[in-house]
Amino acid sequence: MTTPLDRTRYRPRGPINRRALRKYAEFWMALQAVGDALGQAEKLAAKITDAQPAKASNGRGGRRSWSVATPEEMRAAAKKAHGSLRVIATSAKRWEADLVSRDWRA
Repeated sequence: MTTPLDRTRYRPRGPINRRALRKYAEFWMALQAVGDALGQAEKLAAKITDAQPAKASNGRGGRRSWSVATPEEMRAAAKKAHGSLRVIATSAKRWEADLVSRDWRA
């Protein structure tokens, strides 16, 4: 992804709504933060080794009825989330001029 919106180089065709521009910049920075978090999750998944397979539990006797995701599952989920994030970022760039010229709904 690219850097946050730089107002000095941005010249839209229509009028600029300052509040909308600020909201778009916040939105873009949030996309960046999610991308960074996904990158960290991928790094963590690469470091993890599945030391012990999870046992099926019936929830009795104080045993837990949940298991931790395997490294492969974590990598697959991060990859899928990255794909979704790319779609959102591409759409945001495509509609950028429209988003900064109109008021955002709350």
